[in-house]
Formats: sequence, structure tokens, C-alpha cells
Amino acid sequence: MNTFQKVLLLLSLVLALAACTKRNNLTGNNWSDVSAITYTDSLSVIDGYSFPADSLVSLNIGRKALLVGSWQGSEAKAVMRFTALPDYEALNGYHYISDATLELVLLRRDTESEHRELKLKLYKVLRSYVVPDSLQAQDLEHFADYDIPAVIGVQDTLRIPLATDWLKTWQSKADSTGLNIYLELDQGNTGFLEFQLSSVSRGSKLSFAYTPQENAEKEIFSTYASKEDFSFSHPEAEVLQQRWKISNFAPQRFYIDLQPEYSFFKDSEANSLDSLAISRCNINKAELVLFPKDLPNFKNTFAYKLSAYLVKEVPEAGEIVPTAGMETISFAFPLDAVFNSNADSVKIDITPILQAYTSGKKEAKGIVIMSQYERKDFGEVEFYHPLSAPPEKAPYLKVKYTPPFL
Repeated sequence: MNTFQKVLLLLSLVLALAACTKRNNLTGNNWSDVSAITYTDSLSVIDGYSFPADSLVSLNIGRKALLVGSWQGSEAKAVMRFTALPDYEALNGYHYISDATLELVLLRRDTESEHRELKLKLYKVLRSYVVPDSLQAQDLEHFADYDIPAVIGVQDTLRIPLATDWLKTWQSKADSTGLNIYLELDQGNTGFLEFQLSSVSRGSKLSFAYTPQENAEKEIFSTYASKEDFSFSHPEAEVLQQRWKISNFAPQRFYIDLQPEYSFFKDSEANSLDSLAISRCNINKAELVLFPKDLPNFKNTFAYKLSAYLVKEVPEAGEIVPTAGMETISFAFPLDAVFNSNADSVKIDITPILQAYTSGKKEAKGIVIMSQYERKDFGEVEFYHPLSAPPEKAPYLKVKYTPPFL
């Protein structure tokens, strides 16, 4: 048989096998009637508690916004850097300067301050650029206050006027290459502000109008912040027994005693599967469904981003689960669950976790739910606990699996 005949025979075999595919059996195979089965299970979600974070994700990773605020004992302070400004000689050489302005784009503010003003205090940093929590009182020179009106809301732009004479002397002996501005709320103010992080065309902007010489046309100088950071201090969170709470501003996570109920695994004829058959099941999808207790919690943030982690050892009741004591199961794509103010529940994808349990590769010791926005916003949300939830709000697993066909 020559090469052409061999190729032709191979193609014929492939076409014959493809013709056997059952269009209503996409999760099964070509030779059997096995198809995917779905079940829901509230028995596997047993207990758990909330606990404070032992270590915190860096503020510079996955930032959402630039934060300034004071909220329930937590404080956020910001610093921004503007470069490429004209120097003292150039500014004083202009015929006229006017309309010096710092613009900040407001993404969110706390709802309790929507009907009252917040006072923003601005300082010039008298040293080289550093993150806010490294600054001392002697490093700062107060130059402006700005009362944020109650009517200013989401996506509005704050336009803070700057004194022209002050702008001309922006350069600091400690840092002559950029103007570093520090922001905080006035002492006694309670609330928070989220400002948009700067890009090349939107965000924190410094600008002024000028005429380079007498009788010349007015020109506009503007520059966006080249660097922005914020610090975040917070009180210690407490262990909360039989409560599932996520807090981003006083970082809190929660442990779930998750013990899969394997009696839900059946074959296509509703016969219970033994442990060997269960280990050979394909977990197409496994989701942990949780219900927030109070949707108004969304007022402090637009969305929550949650992830599930395995624990290496079963914790004692109320014990803080260390970050080093958690692990992830590798998967084809990130398993972060994002839910926003339009949702009445959140579905956390735990497919690889349940697959690790059913296959026998991991022992079921429970999981930790952790926010990816710790210290990134002032959000806080609590979920119904299985021991106190009303029936319609009880957490549960939703599992789609394909039993073995042989």
C-alpha cells in the first residue's frame, strides 16, 4: 500500500468516527449514552467562621483606584507625582499665568457623605517621592483646602484652584524633578473618596493657562500624574464565630468547612457510584453559591472579587488560617468570582477543588474565601451562614459531572 492509499484510509476512518458523534451528547463520548448530570447540595456546606488576614497583598498589585478617606478606624492617604513642569525660571519668564488647577476624577464616595461636604487637605511634599506612610509632618507643607460639595458624585471631576505664586515655586530642594502632592481628609471628617488612577489622557491632571510674552496668544500647559500611591492603616479585625464576612478596609476572610457529600454522584440510571467510579468522574463545573445578607453593603464598593483556596490543615475553631497555610489548584484560567450590586448571590468556581477531592488527590479539609480587593477599597459584605440562613438563602454547591462510561 503506497503513502497516498494510507492517507486516504486514515481520512476515511476519521470521517467514520465523526459520523458516530451524538449531537445531544457533547459532554459524553461517541460510543455511549453517558451525558452530564447536575445536582445541588446544601449538605456539604457545614460550618465556618471569619478571621483577620495575617498578611496583606501589596497595595500596588491590582489597584482599582486612588483612595483617600477615614472610615470606621481605617485611614487612606494618597500621594501623586507630576513631572515635566516648567522650572522656576521659565514660569517667571512668562508674561502671564492664570487658571492653575488640579483636577481629580471621582469614581466613588461613601453614601453617608453624599449629603454633606468633605474637606480635602493638600500638601506639597518637601522630600523625594515616597509612599504616604513614610511621610512625617516635617516632610509636608500645607498649601490648599478644598470642600467637596455634597452634589459631587460618580465620574464628576473636582477642579481645585491653585495659587499662581505657589505654583511658580513648586520645585523642592529635595526633589527638583517633580511636584509631589499629598492628600488626606481633614481631621474629624468621616468618609472616603476613590479617585481614578491616571493614564495618558485621564485622571489626576495639573494645568494652567499662560501667555509666553506680551500680546501672545494664550496657551495651555497640562500634565497627568506620572505616579500615584496610597497608604492604608486599619484596626485589627476580630474572629467572628458562625459568621462569613469579607472586609476590605479592615481585612477579613472566612473559612468554610466544606465536606462533599458523595452520595449525590449517580450514574445515568440513578444508581449510586462507588468510590472508584466517583474518582473517575469528570467534574465539568462546580460552583459554591453564597448569598449576601444585606445588599446595601454594596454602597461602599461597586463589586467584590473573591477567590477560593484550599487549606493545608484543618484549623481549630476560631484559629487564623495563615496565608502560607493556603494553596490553589492549578487550572486553565483564573477562578476569581466577581459580583456587583445587581446580583443577589455570588457563584464561586471551585471546579478544580472538587475534582481534587473526588479524585483522591486532596483530602477535604475546607476552604478559605478571600477578597482580591483587600485594602483596595472600603467594601464590606457578609454572607448567610449555613447554621443561621433561611432556607432560600442557605449556601449550596451546584455540580455538573459526567460519570465514567466503562
